[in-house]
This record gives sequence, structure tokens and C-alpha cells, in this order.
Amino acid sequence: MAYSGVMEDIRRCIARRVPSRVPYFPISVMFDYHHFGYSYARWRNEPEVMAELGERAVRVFDYDVYMLHPDDLLEYEGMGIGIQAEEDLPAAVREYLPATERTLGSLRLPANLGRSGRLARHLEGLAALKERLGDAVCLAGRIAAPFTTITLILGIEPTLVLMLENPALLRRFEEFFLEFNDRVARLQLEAGAQALWLGDCVATSHFISPAQYEEHAAEFAAASSRRIREAGGIVFYHGNEKSIPHLALMAGLGFDAINVGEGVDIGEVKRVIGGQVCIMGNLDPLHDLQPRSSQEVGEVVREIVETAKPGGGYLFCTGEGVPHNTPVENLQAMHRAVRTYGKY
Repeated sequence: MAYSGVMEDIRRCIARRVPSRVPYFPISVMFDYHHFGYSYARWRNEPEVMAELGERAVRVFDYDVYMLHPDDLLEYEGMGIGIQAEEDLPAAVREYLPATERTLGSLRLPANLGRSGRLARHLEGLAALKERLGDAVCLAGRIAAPFTTITLILGIEPTLVLMLENPALLRRFEEFFLEFNDRVARLQLEAGAQALWLGDCVATSHFISPAQYEEHAAEFAAASSRRIREAGGIVFYHGNEKSIPHLALMAGLGFDAINVGEGVDIGEVKRVIGGQVCIMGNLDPLHDLQPRSSQEVGEVVREIVETAKPGGGYLFCTGEGVPHNTPVENLQAMHRAVRTYGKY
């Protein structure tokens, strides 16, 4: 189980000061429900299962931050996009909405948001987790930043076409989802979340240049972060970003911490942006956890932690989610290494 000083340590990291130890935050939900024998279909739909699984995972694997993140679509299901959800895989979009003025005109901010559907069950799950875990763990909800939200509704390619051919319409979509997502974020904070995972994976070097990020995504990501922080929440911004120029732009937007992608030199990231913002991430679960021995995992984690932790301002996190078939001994080796080398 985590410890009573975890929130103070996280706040110290955000302030770029030295905590008592490096907080431990693997993105583990897919691994967790497989390891403990839950089906994804039950976990994503039943609040008591969400709470039971979260408590078991925290107690067994000693996470300092636990994020309830079934998938990216739960708050958007009522907007008309076609969704498919298999028994043991996260929900995915089957049919996007057209990237048109008519689509934008059809979108509404519902008065009963959060009172029905999977969003309501997600909020119940957060509340139940908060009751079980208290303040011994930082409990995180999740939301997409506006640019990436549009790709969930319209598709990636149509969104990028809008960026080039009709940026005014793209901006109006972003304005709508800034308001919509702000409401969803605040509902999660009211339910008990202390932090929000602000996902923005399409607003990255995988799809757009630094100039395009600055022109089309940065303003709304920063506005989302500001609103979450004004409501009392902590913002973990995530794009799995590996580009130093992109990260340099992100560092000045007011996020509490930025989750850094796999493959980039974490020491270089710390040197370039560590004076502006707390950093986290960088471990590659697919290549650093699955195929290696537990001893090799420990060495990889040691190198990342010892490179990133000097002077504080660093949280340990995986770059992306831990695959369900990761050997449990490798997850345990990751934990041991963070605890051993994350001491100050």
C-alpha cells in the first residue's frame, strides 16, 4: 500500500523540489484486471468491480498513483459515434461522425451529463475507490485534451485535413470540447479524483509539427489544464512525446507534469525542460518489461530513475500501458528498482 505522505511528495515533485522518495506510477490497468482474473467487460461496467480491483492492485503492487481509465470513449458514447467493445478489449470507434458544420451544430452540452451510461458508472467507481483508498494513494481520473478529442469523434485523418483546410471549423470544435471536457473533468474531481490524466496523443510529433502544435493544439490543452487546476486537480499531461522541440513547447503551458515518451533520452529531457515542469514516463512497457529478465528490468529502471531523479521534479511512470501478459516478476522487479533507487 502507498503511504500517508504520497500527496505531499507528488506536490513536491510538481514544484520541482525533492520528495521523500520517487512516487511510483505504472499505467497498469490492463495488466491488473488480467492478473486478478477480471474480465474487461465486467471491470468497465461495474463500479464495485472497479473499486475492488483498484484496491487489490494498490495493496499487492504498492502503486502510489492509481488511474481509473477504462478507455477513451466513455463520455462520448452519446454523441452518435459507433462503438464496438469486445469482451476483453477496450472500446474502439467503429464509425466516426462527419467533419462538417452540421456535425458541430448537432453537438450539445447535456444538462444531465454524468447521470447515466458508462460515465455515471465511472464516477461511481471513482467514488468507491476514494472511499476504499482514502488519501494513501493519488487517485487519477482521465480526459482527452480538445485536439485529440476531435480525433476520437471525427477520426485522425479528417481532423488533420480540417487543420489544413478549415482551421476555423477545427477551432470551433475545440471550443465545444473544451467546455464539454471541462464538465467531465470536474465531475471526476467531485467524485474523488485528485488528478486528471490529460491525454493528447494525436497532438504530438507522431502527427503534427511543433508549429502546428503551437497553432492548433497548445492553446486548448493549456486551457484544459488551467481549468482542471482551478478546480483543485493535478494535471498529468500525456502524449507519449519523444520530440524535444514539442516537449519544449509543452513545458511552458502550465501542466503539473508531462509524461515523456519511450526512446528519448530522459537526461536530455530533464536538462531541457526540467527547470520548467515536472517530468515522468519514458519506460517502454512493450520492450523494457515483456522480453527481458527481471534482473534486466531492474537495470533499465535503475538507469531511468538515477538519471531523472536528481534535484527532484520527477515521478516514475511508464510511457504507455503495461501489457496484460507482462510477467508478474518483471512488474515486481520494476517496483523494487523504483523503491531502491528512488530514495533521496
